Amino acid sequence: MDYGIKLDGLSAEDVRGLARPIDDSGLDELWVVEDLGLAGGFAQAATLLADTSAVRVGLGISPAAVRNPAYLAMEIATLARMHPGRFRAGIGHGMPGWLRQVGAHPASLMTALEEVTDAVRRLLAGETVTLHGGHVRLEEVALTHPPRIPPTLHLGVRGPKGVALAARAADGVILAEGSGPAYVRSVRDAVGPGRRITVFAWLCLRPERDAARAALRPVVERALGQEFMRFQLGTARGVEDALAEVTVSGDLADCVRQLEILEEAGADAVVFAPLPGDERDQVDALRDTLLPAIRR
Repeated sequence: MDYGIKLDGLSAEDVRGLARPIDDSGLDELWVVEDLGLAGGFAQAATLLADTSAVRVGLGISPAAVRNPAYLAMEIATLARMHPGRFRAGIGHGMPGWLRQVGAHPASLMTALEEVTDAVRRLLAGETVTLHGGHVRLEEVALTHPPRIPPTLHLGVRGPKGVALAARAADGVILAEGSGPAYVRSVRDAVGPGRRITVFAWLCLRPERDAARAALRPVVERALGQEFMRFQLGTARGVEDALAEVTVSGDLADCVRQLEILEEAGADAVVFAPLPGDERDQVDALRDTLLPAIRR
């Protein structure tokens, strides 16, 4: 299983400041986000790819509803050609509230995601694409410089419709924070053995279990109150169950066991999401403690 870290909510210069320590940490992947109001996803990814040499860089996710698929394919192709094999492209339909804020909520979120994914895949494969869909309109569009090896596309989805779309249209699935082993297992059953499952997981590794889980408790409590989290949280009943099921938290033994459970459930990669302000300390803890323990 691969292991990565996700940087979420930091300023662009702070993300860049962590690139070298993460590249030297032994982590396999570094993921950035494109949430409304934060730094641009492709600008971050391009800079981090240039600043590092070993770690793969992922964008999780670019919202399909706000990006023209031709220009999205151009961005992905550029990074794929400049850094072959090191960029992971993540696409989702986007958070409905944010899409409404910027006047970009499509008539159908799933139609937008499916048509954008289809168009981007075909463009990256070197095709000339004409598509008159419910959301996408393209007329004989092609990339002048498609990637020599098309990069894999990963869909950030939550519910059964999105998972079904990923199973037929993508190379992998990105599961957001709050995904317990039962949910991961159900997604594995739905997408089959050939598609990569990347699980984002809240992280807090500390010498004392109680201190680690107390730090994550407010985050998990907020998640339990979100309706859109219902698909992921599964059987968790209350915050203590959720802390044990959907986070990687506690002391070293706790975290190792939680990762083993996620791997048994079908995860191919776990990408850790540390608490804001705790990123550097957690990178050090991963490098010095957790990664050596799980790779013995």
